[in-house]
Amino acid sequence: MAKILFHFGELSLKGKNRATFERRMAQNIKRVLKPVLTPGGFHREHGRMTADVSAISEALLEHLALIPGIRNFSVMHECALDLASIQETARAAVLADFGDDVAGKPFRVTSKRSNKQFPIQSPQLNFEVGGFLKNQLGLAVNLDAPEIDVRVEIGAKAAYLYTRKITGIGGLPVGSSGRGVVLFSGGIDSPVAAYAMMKRGMQVVLVHLYNSTINRDFAKIKDLARQLSRYQGRVKLYMIDLEEFQRHAIAHVPAEYRMIIYKRQMIRSAALIARDVQAQALVTGDSLGQVASQTLANIHAIYDASDLPLLSPLIAWDKEEIIALARRIGTYEISIEEYCDICSFLIAKHPETHAQRRRVAELEAALPTEGLDCLMQKVVFEGGAQVDA
Repeated sequence: MAKILFHFGELSLKGKNRATFERRMAQNIKRVLKPVLTPGGFHREHGRMTADVSAISEALLEHLALIPGIRNFSVMHECALDLASIQETARAAVLADFGDDVAGKPFRVTSKRSNKQFPIQSPQLNFEVGGFLKNQLGLAVNLDAPEIDVRVEIGAKAAYLYTRKITGIGGLPVGSSGRGVVLFSGGIDSPVAAYAMMKRGMQVVLVHLYNSTINRDFAKIKDLARQLSRYQGRVKLYMIDLEEFQRHAIAHVPAEYRMIIYKRQMIRSAALIARDVQAQALVTGDSLGQVASQTLANIHAIYDASDLPLLSPLIAWDKEEIIALARRIGTYEISIEEYCDICSFLIAKHPETHAQRRRVAELEAALPTEGLDCLMQKVVFEGGAQVDA
């Protein structure tokens, strides 16, 4: 049986609400560990969580590193709260992680005594454990650039020791900040916006708007949703056909205003899904000034199509920042695959950049913005795999 120790970042700032966030964090971790978690093997302690698992694989560790809310975690060794046990466990941890040939390697010991009832203070514990390892294994002390960093945490009922930290993505646990619907275009920006909101604790639902005249293959959209499900765990993707609405818009709306009208209808459609899934907000991948529809005037004209708040986590990001994060989360290569964006369907070469809300209202008065029969598909992904909806 192996043991994993989890640490968190922002949860420590939550004061009286901390327990709520920790419960959500525990649920998200246990969901991933479910196939290997031993019965009764998950424990919450102030500032940390531990899990007893029957097996550890690189794939499992990689998956854990993607869970929002985890700052870092370690495969650890647990022992009784006495000096001799801690020394022997530290020795076993070094040998298990670095092998028998460790003589001369630089090392240090870093202790953290959250249990103040333990009689040995952290500096003295560093000295006692470090001296033991130096004598037993021939290690060389180096506090500034250690090759082996032995960590000792004194908990309420046990001591936890480890030599390696695996960095997580931090943030807040998914589900701790409500639910939002992401307008999911399939470009570079909207998957990054979805990820950014997941990292802030929002559970996201993806809504993709398409035109069945020009869009028939949704492999790219599903691949993006599948990739994002590795972070959230379970992701629902709704796909709505706006072909009928666009046909009316093309007949009645001047080309320079069509993109604005399209986007307003997309927001209305997403808001309907938000009502059905009890979401509290809509999310876009807009970045101020990046394209014609994202000028301040146009954002003002577009966003009031729904009473729900619209959140734009990338609003102040430049394109290079967005691309860098897209690469890091594994969506960039999928996003740049060829796909027809309905926002660009039969619009003017130079779209309107300073839309007037009065003019928008006049144009929409001639359009059927409600009651359209839209073909809807629903697809669900969990942990990177498609599952039954």
